[in-house]
Amino acid sequence: FLSKELVRLQEEQRIHAFALLAERKRRTREAEESGKRQVEERRRLEEDEIWRQMCNCHQGTMETYLEDIIVRSVDRTADEQARQEIQTKAEKINDIAYELESKRGRLQSENMVAELVYSFLLPEVEKETLRENVKREQRRHILAAHSVIHGQTADIEKEGESSKK
Repeated sequence: FLSKELVRLQEEQRIHAFALLAERKRRTREAEESGKRQVEERRRLEEDEIWRQMCNCHQGTMETYLEDIIVRSVDRTADEQARQEIQTKAEKINDIAYELESKRGRLQSENMVAELVYSFLLPEVEKETLRENVKREQRRHILAAHSVIHGQTADIEKEGESSKK
């Protein structure tokens, strides 16, 4: 009886040791799995952040590209519209000018041309005269400055020669 009890007790201890060993292996595997999950979670979060930043970059690039296209289209449309309006107004002015030209005589046309030439040329002549006056004044001041400088230089040279003697 005692030998059976001893065998049963040894068997129970062996089973308990296996259970403890299995429990330790399970905890080790769980710790390894937990570490792997944490690494995978961190990597997934990093990849999600990279993806989000890349999408933001692409979104910004796309918005800039579309904005450039829209701005160019608006500029082109505005330019075309302005040209059409200018062309229309120029045609109207031209028609009015031809109508007035046909109603007026040769003397009136010559007077009109003379007034236009006078209004363009006279201001240019006045500007040129003003430029010449400014140049003349500047030349006079420059000559005066030169004479003062050269006069002082000559005085200094004379003083230097007299002190050497």
